[in-house]
Amino acid sequence: MKIGWRGIIEKISENISNIHQVRCPNCGETRLDYIYIGDVETRIGFLQIWCNKCLKGVYASRVVAPLNAKFVTFDSDVKSIVPQIEFVEK
Repeated sequence: MKIGWRGIIEKISENISNIHQVRCPNCGETRLDYIYIGDVETRIGFLQIWCNKCLKGVYASRVVAPLNAKFVTFDSDVKSIVPQIEFVEK
């Protein structure tokens, strides 16, 4: 069953280690990656998810980053971490 970007956001929040098994809704490859960006103390911020093959992605705001997730602070240079992607509708 093919899931959309909204489903991918839910899957990642349930189990972050499964991201490399999830297929991109746009190209079908299993090359998804993510980063949580937020406040270091509360870990509240937003989540960016993208495909390293087709460079499409989405973001979710007002999320809490799990302790085992890739996380950077708001003042980090996100452009050096996240490739230039095209955000698509969820």
